[in-house]
Amino acid sequence: MRSGSSGASKAPYNARVARVVVSILLALALSCARETPQPPPPPPPAAAAPAPVDGGRVVRRLETDVRSLNYLLQTTEDERQVLALIYDPLVEFDQTLSPIPATAASWEILDEGRTYQFRLDPRATFSDGTPVRASDVVFTLNKILDADSVQFESYFEDLDREQTKAIDEKTVRVTFKEARAGRLLSFNIGVMPEHVYAEGDFAKATKVIGNGPYVLTRRGRDGTILLERRDDYWREKPGIASVLFRPIKDDAVAWNAIRKGDVDITRVNNDTWVRVKDDPTVTADIAFHDVYKLAWNGIAWNLSDPLLADARVRHALAMSFDRNAIIDALYHGQARPVTGPFTPDSWAANPEVSPVLFNPDAAKALLGGAGWRDSDGDGVLDRGGEKLGLKLLIAAGSDASRDHAQVFQESLRKVGVALDIVPLDEAAFYDMVFKRNYQAAYLAWVNDPDPDPFSLFHSSQIAPNGMNVGGYADEEADQLIERARTQLDRGRRADLYHQLHSLLARDQPYLFTVQVGEKWAVRKRVQNVQVAPGVGLFLWYPGQRAWHLRD
Repeated sequence: MRSGSSGASKAPYNARVARVVVSILLALALSCARETPQPPPPPPPAAAAPAPVDGGRVVRRLETDVRSLNYLLQTTEDERQVLALIYDPLVEFDQTLSPIPATAASWEILDEGRTYQFRLDPRATFSDGTPVRASDVVFTLNKILDADSVQFESYFEDLDREQTKAIDEKTVRVTFKEARAGRLLSFNIGVMPEHVYAEGDFAKATKVIGNGPYVLTRRGRDGTILLERRDDYWREKPGIASVLFRPIKDDAVAWNAIRKGDVDITRVNNDTWVRVKDDPTVTADIAFHDVYKLAWNGIAWNLSDPLLADARVRHALAMSFDRNAIIDALYHGQARPVTGPFTPDSWAANPEVSPVLFNPDAAKALLGGAGWRDSDGDGVLDRGGEKLGLKLLIAAGSDASRDHAQVFQESLRKVGVALDIVPLDEAAFYDMVFKRNYQAAYLAWVNDPDPDPFSLFHSSQIAPNGMNVGGYADEEADQLIERARTQLDRGRRADLYHQLHSLLARDQPYLFTVQVGEKWAVRKRVQNVQVAPGVGLFLWYPGQRAWHLRD
């Protein structure tokens, strides 16, 4: 706020003074032979901003290889980013994360929350020209269960298949066996065409036919994926004609690519951001966007491992994690502590749960109480001839994951725990995690706007049935999760989640670490880039569909 106008003040106009000044100037002009100086010409008008261009190509980085473009079998964030341009969901999110129509033009919630009746947009078509029908929605929901969709099955496991049916070509009724809080958000899913995917082996289907604004035109052996804008798209067309996804696993290589203009959009680590954020040679071409997503990081413990089955060991490991040092040194203050599966500003998070304090001495004492001592003086604790050592899986190419693990490794060394860091490519990493063939794994999870930790922590969801990759099983936790899912009153549901939060802090199935503030670098040739709180640049409407190029 400014207290007054800037620049010199202006005195009031006085006619008599003006006439005297004019007379003096005329006398001077008549008595002098030289010409009176003229004021300088006004500056030329500022150049108009370049008009938006319809068309062009944007190049986006993929941090991992895309394994599947089968919508229901996706498992990674990068796969979702690609598929979100090929498929329109039934229900979309706007910038405030409120549900808005998409493939479903309207809906009704009936039977006290058990039944959802959707009316499909009559314009909706798949990229092969066929209309999106109510029967396609029924097919998709059934296939989620039949194909064991890890990503979506927990949303629909109580689907009443007999009552779920197409009323007519554009009206579908979806009925569940019980009402559940936040159920409408489950329909933020794409619709798959039955006539394409009903035949043959669903898991091996190679066609990619969606109802979204782009179509797949090339998938290269190098992992690149090219999408082209549909000429017959039924909603408002996006401003950019094609999107090329390029897999670049290494953060440094990705940064060099965006600096050279080979890539238009990439996530950058905080080390890079701090180094370049005030460099005018960078900011002339690149804009940075800050995002705190509905996401949290943690180290999953495989609770089937005899070493990690002991809660005392898990608590000692948590005491050996110097969260504040990691936030300051690795993320330059651009991260927040998390104490459970809910992000710090979520209504579901229990504010009374504090992070486990960094206390190496207490950690060592706790391990001693569990029988671990350095009997041979080599600096590593042992018990019954077994050394206290762990293998931590991380995704190869991620500087943040590597640095995070190395700081933890050094802290554990001082406590007497040997940590072996194992970087793996994306395919091998997820294969080992979902088969639970690991001891510890550095993971990041993204919550829905209305969080439901069922898939991550309910005992029925132990991988490969769901996302409970650690094998956590606790009867009280199961009951809290089940009650919260059916509690429609948010205040009461918050109380149940607060209890669950406390329980998970007690049991430590994960070492809950931090919520990292993401930094996205976007070349300034890409215009109208905006951020949705909790989600970021993508996966909301209009989001990237409103982007355009300026050159």
